[in-house]
Amino acid sequence: MPSRVAMKQVKFQRIGGLSPGVVIKAVAVRAADSDDYVDAILPTPTLAAGSNAYELLLGGLDGRREVSASKTRSKASKVKTRQQSPAGATQERAVDSTPAEQPLHDSNDASSSDDRSGGATDQPEDVPEVTDQAVADFFTNHFDSSSKVPADDGQTSSTWKDVPGSFPDWPGTSWLTTGQSLPQAYGLLSKYGIKARLQTLWRDAHSIAPPANQHKSEPKRRRQQDTSTAAEDALAAPQAETVGSQQTDFVTPQQAAVFAVCNSYMDLFLPSHPYPVRSDAQDPVLDACLLHCINHCSKTAELIKKNNQQAKADPDSEAPRDQGFTRPKVLILLPMRNMALKCILRLLQLTQKETRADSIQGKQRLLEDFGPGEDASDEEEDRTERGKRVKQQQPAEHRALFDGNCDDHFRIGMKITRGSVRLYSDFYESDIIVASPLALATKLSEDEEEGNAADFLSSIEVLLVGRMDFLQMQNWTHITTVFDVLNQVPKGQHGVDIMRVREWYLSGHAKQHRQTILLSSFATAEANALFNRACVNSAGKVRLKVHHKGVLGHTLSPVRQLFERIPSSSAAADAENRFQHFKKRVWLRIKESGASGQLIFVRSYFDFVRLRNFLKEEGASFVGLCEYTKHSDVSRGRSNFFHGRRRIMLYTERAHFYHRYRLRGIKDLLCYQLPEQANFYSELVGCMEEGAAEASNSGHATVTVLFNQFDRLQMQRTVGNERCSKMFKSESATFLYC
Repeated sequence: MPSRVAMKQVKFQRIGGLSPGVVIKAVAVRAADSDDYVDAILPTPTLAAGSNAYELLLGGLDGRREVSASKTRSKASKVKTRQQSPAGATQERAVDSTPAEQPLHDSNDASSSDDRSGGATDQPEDVPEVTDQAVADFFTNHFDSSSKVPADDGQTSSTWKDVPGSFPDWPGTSWLTTGQSLPQAYGLLSKYGIKARLQTLWRDAHSIAPPANQHKSEPKRRRQQDTSTAAEDALAAPQAETVGSQQTDFVTPQQAAVFAVCNSYMDLFLPSHPYPVRSDAQDPVLDACLLHCINHCSKTAELIKKNNQQAKADPDSEAPRDQGFTRPKVLILLPMRNMALKCILRLLQLTQKETRADSIQGKQRLLEDFGPGEDASDEEEDRTERGKRVKQQQPAEHRALFDGNCDDHFRIGMKITRGSVRLYSDFYESDIIVASPLALATKLSEDEEEGNAADFLSSIEVLLVGRMDFLQMQNWTHITTVFDVLNQVPKGQHGVDIMRVREWYLSGHAKQHRQTILLSSFATAEANALFNRACVNSAGKVRLKVHHKGVLGHTLSPVRQLFERIPSSSAAADAENRFQHFKKRVWLRIKESGASGQLIFVRSYFDFVRLRNFLKEEGASFVGLCEYTKHSDVSRGRSNFFHGRRRIMLYTERAHFYHRYRLRGIKDLLCYQLPEQANFYSELVGCMEEGAAEASNSGHATVTVLFNQFDRLQMQRTVGNERCSKMFKSESATFLYC
């Protein structure tokens, strides 16, 4: 006989044989000679059998137990449930139940394999939500040890197909996928199996009211922090949908769509992630991705905890395949420290409440290391009246982007333990790694002599890359270096139980189970190539195709805009063909005109060096401004160009991206290559409005753009998709717009 009966949050088992009118409630019964809890279903006025919520409970739990039904039933104990008839007679029925799960970590063995799960996200009382079967099984289906890798070594189909009407809240876009369809987007987090505690943290972070009829109660058993009654949340959430059709846990429909795709574990490329216009602005899309990362760590910990408990109950059973080679499961790549600070603070906000002094370890160090930079020269310049005036003239998105610490070398580990989060943890003990590509590439080169430099990246299952377009303004080689070393078989064992490593890890197919999420303001050729070649997720791919309208109408200057097509046989020969066209045709026109105020805009630094050497050989009067030019040389060069002491200015896209100089004295603009960011084109044309007004009487003011078929993406953003298509189909080599 049980020694006592204690209320406890438990995982509901499949209930059968109850007639309408019966009420149920879960309790835990602990045997006198054992510490194990046995779930019992006893009559209590909590949930009326036959109601909508009751049927939903049965349907959801029936599907959740389908995978492990054979093992569960063999170990299940029988308990009695009483059914009271209206006349007062009672009947007894047998109901299956399993022992309740124990905490993930053994208090006497902190270094055990249990700690590898990052179980802090999983409280022992936290119960998975009652969810739709198709949604809840995405994690299981994708990471199941028995899942097979396609015969083509995990390479997903390269055939993209349009899925019209999938997420209609993205105007001017269309969704493409290599799979059969896109996942359905739900309004409530409970539909995705998100734990009640994470739901509460999410709603608190976004100031969202909980669903209607959602009641929280204090659990009888408490480990290290307060947690809501997940079972009641699971029953209340479906009822909230029926009360109000507008009930949702997401702040925007776009956020709900992004989370639905992320939860499906398909690779995602989203080239429609604009820059914020305020430094304190919220980022709903990034928040959805971060919630998915936290949820993935939570489900991983829950799976390991469950298997640990089953292994204790049956020591002779076969070891479950539920782990990777190393603990880190999520890698987040960002370009600068200010973005990393916002990302980490958001992760902490969505993961852990600061109920104690040690709830978040290392936060003060984080604020010191990732807070505003200490570049005295920049701060002194910004404090001057001229510096403040210049900064106010810069676009709002530029000020927001570079507000704070702009250092691009950082890496930090984040370990999630029960009831607390530890920052600056060792990579092999971390669950989430936030770093810049430069810092990871540096670490790989520093540890190359040891031979196991990339072992901590061997088990990354979710890769999130933010601001891909910004990373392209840095060194793209660092991105490819990181992608090349991901998910390789490690050189060392690093304390892992090899018998619990998933089979597809051992067979070298980890890349086929890694989800990659790429966020960018626009698509580039380099990002497309990376997404198509380095992302081989067996679950498929999803990308957003944006239909651009162009920026030709964004300028008020009456300037002639001449687009000149140049011949090019291949992408490898593009740079040489472009230079020869400039040397033989364009340069002769510039040289013969003899006029000043000629700006030559170059996208690539290598082309900048090539043109700079050519102009030196020609003895041209020019000044060169690039991202490496000293501030004093920039000021001197801009002054000489404005006053006509230098006829030509050679200007790079990176210099404009980082500084947004307001250039004066431009009378002619030559785009040796179109900028990646279309708004740069309109800004440069806007800078020549004053010079163009003076030269318009002589018909001199002209914008000349050199392009070929390899500039299609830049052309679409500049002139629009429809006009770009017509230009490439036309046999004409020149196109004039006024």
